Amino acid sequence: MTAAALPPVVDADAWQRRLDALRAREKAATRELDAIAAERRRLPMVKMPDYTLEGEQGPVRLADVFGGKSQLIVYNHMWFPGEQCMRTSWAGPSTPEWPVTSRRPSTTPTPIP
Repeated sequence: MTAAALPPVVDADAWQRRLDALRAREKAATRELDAIAAERRRLPMVKMPDYTLEGEQGPVRLADVFGGKSQLIVYNHMWFPGEQCMRTSWAGPSTPEWPVTSRRPSTTPTPIP
């Protein structure tokens, strides 16, 4: 960092006032983001069509992939002929059992090739 890019040097009281003002803004931003997230969780649900997927043993209804649970966690792995995307496929072997699924009404599907 060059000297021109450095912030000014001030005394401890001035620094504390600036920090207090910044923290107040950060708190307000956090509260706003929390309110937005809460509103998103309260959005109405949409009835989904009865999709049918093609699995190893033939057609599978999307509702059946949920395994009797109300939430389905899906992670998109990018596979290419002879290789895989390391950025999207790291989660598979590193999370054989997703701990969140035992505490929530969630499941992870068996891959449908």
